[in-house]
Amino acid sequence: MQSAPSYTIRIYIAGDYQDAIRAAREFCEIGACFCIQPADYVYTGGMEAGIVATLINYPRFPAEQADLLAKAERFADHLRARLFQDSYSIETPTETHWFTRRPQ
Repeated sequence: MQSAPSYTIRIYIAGDYQDAIRAAREFCEIGACFCIQPADYVYTGGMEAGIVATLINYPRFPAEQADLLAKAERFADHLRARLFQDSYSIETPTETHWFTRRPQ
């Protein structure tokens, strides 16, 4: 049995589930493992289909929190491009970051 300090990161982004699976396969590095789940985003005035991608500190390939966040950020930007989105959110145990290419 192997253990590592728990640290979970989630990426929230709209887009097609199958396209997200393909993007994850393109991106995966040695030690990278993402759980891709479909999600429905319901908000004032509308609704969009999307995904939640989860990354954990996998004990087989343990990493520092900063390294996991950097990997999640690279993957999220990869997803943004592949899913043709302008924004996404990354949730860590302590903060949620919103990234956007939209003019403010």
